[in-house]
Amino acid sequence: MTHRALAAIFVAFFLTSCSLGPQKQAATPQNITQQIGDLPGMHKCDSSGEVNAVLQTEKQNGSPEYGVNATEWAQWKRQGASKAYFAVYGASPADCAAVTARSTGAPRALMVGLVVQFQNADVAQRNYGRESNLMGLGPKDIRFIELAGGSTTFGTATGLGPESVTGSGVVAGTNYFVAQWQNKIFESDFIGYGVAPSDGQEAVLDMNKRIV
Repeated sequence: MTHRALAAIFVAFFLTSCSLGPQKQAATPQNITQQIGDLPGMHKCDSSGEVNAVLQTEKQNGSPEYGVNATEWAQWKRQGASKAYFAVYGASPADCAAVTARSTGAPRALMVGLVVQFQNADVAQRNYGRESNLMGLGPKDIRFIELAGGSTTFGTATGLGPESVTGSGVVAGTNYFVAQWQNKIFESDFIGYGVAPSDGQEAVLDMNKRIV
């Protein structure tokens, strides 16, 4: 093959690559859940991580939540879940410390998210309909908002798709914002504590945009 032919092949490859443009990053639970850029003034807590790793840490630390969390995760895997990421963000290190079993103090502001990946969209939708809890998040959060006299929104009006619900309210002087939704092969749960509902809403919309 001549140098001219090689050059022609290189040019054709270069032009094809340029026409394709930048490739989107594949969606995973870790890169879907809330990120630093979604949460002004918030910092990621050490308690964040892939769910299996979080459970292992809870077991090693003798966390009282370990038994329930491990049992629920085993159930979700039987229902088709393949991986999950648990993300905790606080306004300060003290807020992050407040979510540990060793703390007795209350946080000032927290945002907690959970994204679970399933084998396919049908399996994800079926699991969403089961209304199961995992890692302390789930339908019980919506019921809490309803019992506290807060407001709830269901379906496409949430901005998160037909299989979704959001809720917000003020309890004992503290703002709460919660959301649960299923989109494609992912189910997501979110709770904001001590943050403006508009900030929580913006965070979950950002999360949902990353499900591509």
